[in-house]
Amino acid sequence: MEILLSAKNISKTFNKKRVLEKINIEISKAEIVAISGASGAGKTTLLNILSTLDKPDENNSSSLFIDNHEVFDLKKNDLANFRNQKIGFVFQFHELIPELNVIENICLPGWIKKDIDVKIKAKKLLEYFGLQDFADKKPLTLSGGEKQRVAIARSLINNPKIIFADEPTGNLDSKNSKILFDLFFKLRDDYDCSVVIVTHDENSANKCDRKLLIVDGKIKN
Repeated sequence: MEILLSAKNISKTFNKKRVLEKINIEISKAEIVAISGASGAGKTTLLNILSTLDKPDENNSSSLFIDNHEVFDLKKNDLANFRNQKIGFVFQFHELIPELNVIENICLPGWIKKDIDVKIKAKKLLEYFGLQDFADKKPLTLSGGEKQRVAIARSLINNPKIIFADEPTGNLDSKNSKILFDLFFKLRDDYDCSVVIVTHDENSANKCDRKLLIVDGKIKN
């Protein structure tokens, strides 16, 4: 399998407490990986580093390659552009902008990229997710499941190589949680992207291609 992401010797310390300890991870192209573990185990911290939102402790031996790019070597503006073009994000609280309507929220990463075709792509994503009747609605008028579908559509607008999802079903009931998780597998097949999901839901985690269990800042084999 072609390796899309390779992270080596990733450690992180907060307030003199070591949260992550020399983590090594490889994620293949079009692979769905779950990161699970108890509260405070370091799941979200690891996700934030793998997704370039945070950096590990200063360490000459640590590295993060995504799509053959050494992320830690990128300057701030180059990293922001790389993140916008190569990575998609789905958060527990969806993080939609309330002042924008649905299609504007989906278009936002494409506008940052200055993609002149972004509106056309957004309309196709609305149809793909069955949201075409919601284009002009504001996020506050949507259900929890609808908001997360809009968030996932937004994460796909720039055709990313990998999507990072942090507890995406945390605020959904069991029915909508299953629908959303099944959707990630459909996205993997239709958009040929990898997905990394932090989840406390063991049933959902066990459905993934691979499950990484974090215990005391280390991946348990």
